[in-house]
Amino acid sequence: MAENGAYAAVAATIRGRRSNMNVDHAAPIDDAAIDELIELARWAPNHFRTNPFRFSVIRGAARGRLGQIAADALAAAGGQPPVVERQRVQFERTPVVLAVAAAPDADPVKHLENRYTVAAGVQNILLAATAGGLASAWRSGPAMVDPAVAGPVKAALGLAPDDEIVAYVYLGQQAGPPGNRELPPAVVNRINS
Repeated sequence: MAENGAYAAVAATIRGRRSNMNVDHAAPIDDAAIDELIELARWAPNHFRTNPFRFSVIRGAARGRLGQIAADALAAAGGQPPVVERQRVQFERTPVVLAVAAAPDADPVKHLENRYTVAAGVQNILLAATAGGLASAWRSGPAMVDPAVAGPVKAALGLAPDDEIVAYVYLGQQAGPPGNRELPPAVVNRINS
């Protein structure tokens, strides 16, 4: 593989990307930057060209309203008070949160590939945010995986009931560096014959 400036920049961005919630809450991210991240997500591999991406940009007072919806739904489902309180404030941890969802498909193979296409798109967002100097983190939780909570949240986000939330991407202007992370060795099976 030829090593050149483009390769080195991509490799450094991949190796340097870390979840980072150290953000300046007073520093905005303009719509053009968000639109660029969304556009870059859509370049992820999409075998059947189904265009499965669904995005909701959450900022300002909408973050608190969405957290309240998630908290109320979790409390109604019997959630523990500390977890309910975490839901209430979760979307206010950064100035912008992108809810990234995958559209369903009746074909089970396309349905699965839609989810993985969107996941690859989320990685594009995270890498582009890192390269652009933004702090970012991929988060999940009950508002994504618990149907009793995700249902009301999807409705508030304008998503269809059968859209599948793949990620909440938290974004902000960096106020500090991310933490360090050690990677364990990769598990690799080499099949040659």
